[in-house]
Amino acid sequence: MTRWLPALTVAAAVTGVLIALKTDISDIGWYYAYVGAAVVLPGTLIYRALRRTPHSLVEDLAFGTATGLVAETAARPIWWAWPILTVILLRRHLRTPEYPHRPTRGWSWSVAAVATGFVAYLTWAFLRVNPPVPTGRPADYMIDQLNLLAVAADLRHHFPLAVPELGDEPLPYHWFAYAHLAAAGRLTGVDLPVLWFRLDLPALAVLAVVLLAVAAWRVTGRAWAGPIAAALMYTVGEAVLPARAPAFFGTITAYYSWSSRSVLYASALSMPLIAVLAQILRREHTTRTWLLLTVLAVGVAGAKSTVLPVALAGLVCAGPRRAGRPLLVLAGVTGLAVALLYGAEGGGLTWAPFGIMADFAHGRPVVIAAGLGAYAVAMGLRLAGALFVPRPWGPVERFLAGAALAGFAATVLIWHNSWGQHFFAIAGFPFGAILSAAGVRRVPLAGLLGAAGVAVAAWTATVPPTDPVVPVYAFAALTLLVAAATRSRPAALVVVVFAGAAGLPYDAVHHANLGTAYHVRVTPDQAAGARWLRAHSAPDEYIATNVHRVGSGEQGRQSLAYWISAYSERRVLLGSWGYSPESNAIQAARHGVGPALDYWDPARLRANDLAIYEPTPARLRWLREQRVGWILVDRAQGRESPRLADQACYAWSAGDIVIYRLSAPCR
Repeated sequence: MTRWLPALTVAAAVTGVLIALKTDISDIGWYYAYVGAAVVLPGTLIYRALRRTPHSLVEDLAFGTATGLVAETAARPIWWAWPILTVILLRRHLRTPEYPHRPTRGWSWSVAAVATGFVAYLTWAFLRVNPPVPTGRPADYMIDQLNLLAVAADLRHHFPLAVPELGDEPLPYHWFAYAHLAAAGRLTGVDLPVLWFRLDLPALAVLAVVLLAVAAWRVTGRAWAGPIAAALMYTVGEAVLPARAPAFFGTITAYYSWSSRSVLYASALSMPLIAVLAQILRREHTTRTWLLLTVLAVGVAGAKSTVLPVALAGLVCAGPRRAGRPLLVLAGVTGLAVALLYGAEGGGLTWAPFGIMADFAHGRPVVIAAGLGAYAVAMGLRLAGALFVPRPWGPVERFLAGAALAGFAATVLIWHNSWGQHFFAIAGFPFGAILSAAGVRRVPLAGLLGAAGVAVAAWTATVPPTDPVVPVYAFAALTLLVAAATRSRPAALVVVVFAGAAGLPYDAVHHANLGTAYHVRVTPDQAAGARWLRAHSAPDEYIATNVHRVGSGEQGRQSLAYWISAYSERRVLLGSWGYSPESNAIQAARHGVGPALDYWDPARLRANDLAIYEPTPARLRWLREQRVGWILVDRAQGRESPRLADQACYAWSAGDIVIYRLSAPCR
């Protein structure tokens, strides 16, 4: 039982956090039961049926859970039955095999510490400041959160996915993470906002840490590479003195680990994919391994569009003799994903070398060169262990290095209007973390103390946010001085790779929830109105609204108001258009930043708004022809015509929110 104590400690810590955040005990229980019965159990059976040989129980459970997430999405038409069918068909794999490996207590406690620390960061930076539903007072949500919650809500009731605020407009997107939330919500009855803002994120965080630790163990053959790799990705921050860096630098874990659920979900699915590819490159595979590779590749392709391209680049670097067949498999899955999931579109990505540096470089070659050097230090310092991996490198080491470098290269060479090119660097980082962990032979106490000293110095320093380059070089100089003062190379290496340990705590304290820089304020009345619609409307009924924009000033010009579809779980006929394929295409053509400010079909927008501000029987009949059953008016955005109450049925109101019914005669 003592071997299970680290896992039980993490589970108790997560449960304690959820209870402290006033999460209903029954919701916690239903979610745990769902994950165990519908993801972990069937996924583990499938993984046991496909893997080559048993390695360890922690591998079966971790990689099995990732496999279960993929199978959960594939089994969408039979959500209710697929776990039972899997157990019946694969019941012979219920028997626990003899495992040749078992993690030590030190390994287990180290991984548990990394997982607990990561959950603590997410709790302070995100969970505690985001109520699932605003009730007593308004809440400021980062705009992306409500948009992605709306995507999950749409998948709960509809398929294929559409832009939640633009009726039936198809949305080519990496939607597997949101299908997981939709499935959990349908099968447990737990409210989607509770799943989004409470239950799902800590579970994914723990899973991602364990998966990286197991993958590093399997790829390197050294158990202790596991917790080191997990710490490099989920504990240590960038080598940038604490300040909100400009878009050029970005982060790997801070902010991105909670701002987009697909990032953490895709990172989790990437770990077993890396391990399986390493087995194939070493020719330690069977026929079933190819099926497992295909399953994982499909899951990764639907989880995040940036992962398979960097993995393909890594396979190219591994060499054609070993990587030819897996290269064809991944290329085939990528091609199908581009055609079927992403509509053969680039999602707004364009070729623009060093375009991401435009906020401070202004095309000056000297500044670009200095910026690239600072970027290499800031993002790559904790990957310095790769320099100490023994030579010559085999295909696995070349594969890991090539994928990591490809991720950073794509980030620097590609442009996206919403800084989406950062996701290539994030996708490639697990490959680099595993390789760096292979070069860190041990973790001496002197090195940890030196790294702690650098981290404290970073914590107490201040940096002008307009000058990102000089502070990075100063930080690197401080790190190298402390490393040089140690008496052994292992300790010096630990100082270098762990020097950014202050990054995540500083971000949690000073930049929780990204401050209020890119947020929409949702009032209790707004949330209550949307949730009233959820309770009183059918999923196939659309909502018409006058809500198109959010905030004031510059944000008041942006069409990014997604609270209606997020909390009503209904499609809006024409609400906000900022996160749509057309908006991305328009901004890509203009090489612009942010969403398109103007709607590309002004006649349709005018028809929508006139039905609210100047209603006539013909205009309301047009809404009904578009399957609109309800009109939600936010009087803070504009007051509806008094004639609307004569032609539609008043249904509900609170504060500035008024709801009218079009779908049935007034009673």
